[in-house]
Amino acid sequence: MKRIAIVGAGIGGLTLAHALKEHFAVTVFEKGRGAGGRMSTRREGRYAFDHGAQSFTVRTRAFADWLEPLRHRNLVEEWRGPLVTLSHGKVLGPRRSNETHYVAVPGMNAIAKALADGVDLRSGVDVAPITSQSGPHTLLDTEGTVLGDFDLVVSASVARHARMLFPAAGKDTPFMTDVAMRPCHALMVAFDQPWTEDWIAARIIDGPLDWLSVDSTKPGRDRSVTTFVAQTKSDWSRHHVDIAAPNLAPLLYAALKASLPVDLPEAALLKAHRWGAAFTDMRQRSGPWLDTTQGLAATGDWTATNRIEDICLSALALAERIKAA
Repeated sequence: MKRIAIVGAGIGGLTLAHALKEHFAVTVFEKGRGAGGRMSTRREGRYAFDHGAQSFTVRTRAFADWLEPLRHRNLVEEWRGPLVTLSHGKVLGPRRSNETHYVAVPGMNAIAKALADGVDLRSGVDVAPITSQSGPHTLLDTEGTVLGDFDLVVSASVARHARMLFPAAGKDTPFMTDVAMRPCHALMVAFDQPWTEDWIAARIIDGPLDWLSVDSTKPGRDRSVTTFVAQTKSDWSRHHVDIAAPNLAPLLYAALKASLPVDLPEAALLKAHRWGAAFTDMRQRSGPWLDTTQGLAATGDWTATNRIEDICLSALALAERIKAA
């Protein structure tokens, strides 16, 4: 059976692995401690935060069909409630949305866990650059440990990581173009009281923050507490990359309190996280890349858009091309 290595266990890499696991011997390598990427959930004691993607929408029949088994298992549900716009401590008015917003249950990482089921997933592994010109490739980690021989190696990460992993891929490959990535900071706040307002999320006009989700209003969450995830405007994050971590959370929390129309109780937990490559500025979407001669392939948000649906569909399209090759 052909052996395939997927480097990156975000939602794209896991979608690809799930689609290929019945046809090939698939191994997923992840540099970080866990899987999910932007579909991660951070747990701090009794509190949980979806500190990456807050929700997702469905615009195509293909994605709706792909989600159906997850919905049947009650791992995906609609997140319903009013959205508002905030500015200088006031609610400017409701925000209208023509799309249904979905979340994973009980946390956004539930989809990643479901996709990883039955997949050989190896976390904490930093794969070294591949210098061979064609497969099979002998993968090594950055300390020189042999990870195995693979007929096809797939980068499922940002374009910069694909360039680092495949330095000999050729200058005409789509990820060799410099793809600008925009950062984002996420503020996580918890309170030991339930949320009493009727709205579930807000666009914030003033200050460094762009979006606030009341995470505890999502289906399957603990509603006896209130959990916030507030995300910054990308321009602000780009100009404040050097703020020390201990100073970041208090700074963003002060901005949040200034934007909210309600008085907050004492925070039970206050944390911040920096996403260095949250969004891509690439305008021309290349689609997934596959070179069967070199035994290399790549997918990621740079091949589609930042939307969860498009990342998954790009991975599924690559899976079909691999199976047909």
